[in-house]
Amino acid sequence: MLPIVTQAAARAQLLRHLTETLRALPAELSLALWHPDLPKARMHDGATLFGSPFDDDDADGDEGGDVGRSAVFDIGYWVVGTTPDTSGAYLDMVMRVWSDRGWTMRTSRDSPPLDGFARSPDGYGFSVRQSINGYLSMSGTTPTFMVDPNPKVPFPDRIDHPAGEL
Repeated sequence: MLPIVTQAAARAQLLRHLTETLRALPAELSLALWHPDLPKARMHDGATLFGSPFDDDDADGDEGGDVGRSAVFDIGYWVVGTTPDTSGAYLDMVMRVWSDRGWTMRTSRDSPPLDGFARSPDGYGFSVRQSINGYLSMSGTTPTFMVDPNPKVPFPDRIDHPAGEL
């Protein structure tokens, strides 16, 4: 069983995994909540998903009632820099990056739209999916963490390719 981490640590590690995946891909790619070709298909800013509603001690509706509960954080991004014609090849590249890292892998489709899933040894879950119209998205989910009293650190709207940092 994996250790339960803090919310801040889980989110920081998720961001590291997404950035490191991007680092292993061609430099023209980035991750963004919006895609320039899909202006009406904005991804959400990430969601904290709580454990069982039956362990909620917040009967009085107090805002701080979620502190100490277990939860996971989930976020998805468009893979900007791909096109419907190239998304299948980029999906294969992402899967190869995850496989090379020794992550547990599976796919659920062999024909478009394609998708693949991975789980890192430290308990993070990832997916890469080709939309029905051929655009690529990537998402990640943390392992369970204990909700922090001040979790309002936003995840970035965009993750640029880290090649510029080298």
